[in-house]
Amino acid sequence: MTNTTSPDNDDFCENISDFKTSTYPPVYLVTFILGFTENVFCLYVFLKLYKRKTEFSIVMVNLAIADLFFVCTLPWRIYYYWKGSILNFPPSFCRFMFYALYLNMYCSIYFLTLMSVLRYFAIVHPLKYLKYRTIKNVLILCIFIWVFVGVVASPLLIEDNSIAKNNRTICFDPKNKINRKIYSMNLISLPVGCVIPFLIITICYIFVLKTLLTSKAEHDKQKCSRKKAIAMIIIVMVIFLTNFLPYHILRTVHLAMNFHGSHSTNQVNCFIQRSVVITLCGVAFNTCLDPLLYYFGAESFRDKLRSRRTIANNQI
Repeated sequence: MTNTTSPDNDDFCENISDFKTSTYPPVYLVTFILGFTENVFCLYVFLKLYKRKTEFSIVMVNLAIADLFFVCTLPWRIYYYWKGSILNFPPSFCRFMFYALYLNMYCSIYFLTLMSVLRYFAIVHPLKYLKYRTIKNVLILCIFIWVFVGVVASPLLIEDNSIAKNNRTICFDPKNKINRKIYSMNLISLPVGCVIPFLIITICYIFVLKTLLTSKAEHDKQKCSRKKAIAMIIIVMVIFLTNFLPYHILRTVHLAMNFHGSHSTNQVNCFIQRSVVITLCGVAFNTCLDPLLYYFGAESFRDKLRSRRTIANNQI
């Protein structure tokens, strides 16, 4: 029989709170510094230096905005854990922090998927469906992604994720109040928000790699474009395989164990909880890895940086 009341988190892992306190603040601090600096700089390059907008630059601008929005919430998360996991803000603030996390994560996943599909058509079918691959259509798709993810994640703005415990209010720990709604949302988000996009990206890049490896690069420019495309493929696959996919799998296992009242050993439960913490840090740090895609994936991004550096050196 399903148990809708989850067991106490500390019964599974006595030191999980201390582990979070020692893990999240330093990772979030580094992520905030790097992620904020990198994404602000990339937005400056895309919006200020790019005279001609492309489909890829439109997607990358939206990805940078999503990452920047999330990293701007990290100082409050750092403060929360630094104060010993005590919420000094209204419960609505806790809900907003949850919403910001998942809004960024799933927007990033869908923007990466869209970027991969565009790369597939640009390399495998450069002339096919060309009339549909316009800046206007890509912009509409980006807006649709924002609206879709924003609406689907909106229940997190309503669901109270904070909990009163030992005369303090705990936030950022929804499994303490796991219910059928949260559990069902997770079961939907696993395939729709992670597995299906990952399969689409994998299929696209299999055909892209096949095309790149079987075609002849006669000029240095073609060789350079091939290397950039392969580098982009590697970066996207690494992001998914090390960040998004492990987090979704472990989160699903952990929530299922709580929702169904698992009787697994404390060692197993503690391992799962610590793994969720580590993979969530990886999801957050993804905001620092996305700018690598701009460097390797955006047309003339490196040229813009070089020209800017040359102008700066001439002015010295």
